[in-house]
Amino acid sequence: MDRVRIGNTFRAIRVELRLRQRDVAARAGVSQQTISDLECGRLGMLSIDAYCRIASVLDVDVALTPRWRGPKLDRLLDARHAQLQNLVVQTLASAGWDVRGEYSFTHYRDRGSVDVLGWRAGVDALLIVEVKTEITDLQETLRVLDMKRRIVPIVCRLDGRRSRSVGTLLVLPDASTHRDMVARHAALVASALPARNVAVRNWLREPSCDMNGVWFLRNTGPGGAMRRVQPARRVRVGRKDSASAKPGSKLPETRAPVAGLIAARRPGAEPRLVEPRPRRKTSLSTAPGGVPEKPPSTGRPVSQS
Repeated sequence: MDRVRIGNTFRAIRVELRLRQRDVAARAGVSQQTISDLECGRLGMLSIDAYCRIASVLDVDVALTPRWRGPKLDRLLDARHAQLQNLVVQTLASAGWDVRGEYSFTHYRDRGSVDVLGWRAGVDALLIVEVKTEITDLQETLRVLDMKRRIVPIVCRLDGRRSRSVGTLLVLPDASTHRDMVARHAALVASALPARNVAVRNWLREPSCDMNGVWFLRNTGPGGAMRRVQPARRVRVGRKDSASAKPGSKLPETRAPVAGLIAARRPGAEPRLVEPRPRRKTSLSTAPGGVPEKPPSTGRPVSQS
């Protein structure tokens, strides 16, 4: 990132629009010093929110695109989507559907691809599945799904598959994040995709009419493979791992058993058994007559108070 070039770009656009720094600062809700720091390339104390507000005032398009290790980032982002898509294909195939993944289509100006396309022979049912592990723009997702609902049956009819019923599914991982998102936009989602899990499963068994719905898919098989599909929000580290991961942290000490003390303080050192020391007597011993005995003389004079 060339910070000097970014600052020169913002200054050139501001001058072209005949705006002062204080004018841009007032419209963006920041101080004039912030505008000056930006134009000088000092971006260390500038937040992304303030940067976007300043760019919006100057009608500047902002594109923040993280890059990481070339194509490895694409494989990392696609891993959970591919796992969920594979789970959809397995579920539909076991229910008797003819399944095809990544079905591409072109119809005049409309083009795209369907994540999973299903066909049920005998009842002439067509299923259009959109798989999402993360939804960044709900309105755009519904728009694209509506376009596929209108165009894909036409393309399939040209290929010789005339459908009597069409189903459209938005498949999401069965996680609280996605359920909360659907609940927050319940009216919008219900207007386009009213069916839910129970109605979806009933339709997949007997597709007799059109159906549009959201399917929160959970892996009910052994092994808990769905854990790899659900979105990971936190990285939890155990106490032992966190203690060993911190620089300069001490290794956990081993408690001593009753017979002795196991001392293994240095990494790699062999533990050795240390016998416990005898407890020192702190009280005077008692003579047979019940009179306490005097402690042995140490040779030091006793001060008289």
